[in-house]
Amino acid sequence: MQKESLSSSPDFDANGMTATCLSHEEIVELHNQTKKKWPGRCWGDKDLAAKSGIIHFHLSSQVRDEIIGSLKFVRANSLKLNTITQEDFRLPTLAREMPELRQRLDQGLGFVVIHTDLAETLSEQEFEILGWAICNYFGQIMRQGIDHDLRLFTVADKGEANSDPTRIGASAKRSAKHSDNGCLEPRPPCYLGLFCYQSSDQGGESTIISAQSILRTIMNERPDLLSHYFQTYHFRAPQSHVWPSKGPTIQKPILEFKNGELMVHYARIMITPGMEMAGEPLSPIQIEALDFLDEVLERPELNFKTLLRPGDLLVMNNLAFLHGREEFSPGSTGGRNLKRYWMWRRHMGPGTDPVLLDLAEFGS
Repeated sequence: MQKESLSSSPDFDANGMTATCLSHEEIVELHNQTKKKWPGRCWGDKDLAAKSGIIHFHLSSQVRDEIIGSLKFVRANSLKLNTITQEDFRLPTLAREMPELRQRLDQGLGFVVIHTDLAETLSEQEFEILGWAICNYFGQIMRQGIDHDLRLFTVADKGEANSDPTRIGASAKRSAKHSDNGCLEPRPPCYLGLFCYQSSDQGGESTIISAQSILRTIMNERPDLLSHYFQTYHFRAPQSHVWPSKGPTIQKPILEFKNGELMVHYARIMITPGMEMAGEPLSPIQIEALDFLDEVLERPELNFKTLLRPGDLLVMNNLAFLHGREEFSPGSTGGRNLKRYWMWRRHMGPGTDPVLLDLAEFGS
């Protein structure tokens, strides 16, 4: 394999590349290539300190007027979250701003905090519809359950109602770094949206870390562990996902180069039981590699950390970044309540065209 053609080699396709076909030198070179292609993705907290202007985005008065007009239409026609369509909530001014916002996710820091300042004036159902409408401009909204949560999932402390240990979003517990559905679906969400309806009295900060920063740290500090992150692991599927043809686990690497992009799939809470279910419990060196990764993920200097306020919408690239959440207390006001949206890109690669998607995944 010639080094100058790594990114276009037959192995460098929709199926990605794992340690079985990548040497240490090739991983280093591919990392250098991705850094050149997406220079904005390799950051730390000091880099972000001077970039408040591109981290935060405030809706203009024109967009707010369009939102108010669309909500009047929703009320007049008694539309619900499961009956509203794209045609019912048009935001042409936001549409003109969307290329620049998508650029922040695809080419820039990988996330943006949109301040709507509208939470206090809306009912919870109207708030959910607004979040769906804005996120629909970023990409096609995808379901979060097989027969439920078709347009959003409410991230809140649901107490005893949550019986699935992998669904930390349904509790007030601290959520370790992970990618949403990145270890499960063959087409995981490209973007993740977290729309804050109600913040907690204490705790609940959101955190984000870049795959580029993760890989750079591993290469600098523990190059001996590098190959273990490109190996395939068994991830335990949530209780709400059943694929009879695939068995109880999904196999993916933690890090992979896919279509010239460094992607990350991680959820320690799903890897450990998944490997045991597959009859391949983690080896001592794999445990050491994951322990080191977990330590890197919690370094404050590598993380963006923010407390979302009511009306704040955090949108992030879910393919090349991990996110987490600090523990929170419910408090007297009912606790933290976020609406979570998953989106597929429409504007990059095969987009959401079913023909192009299947050709990309299964080949021509």
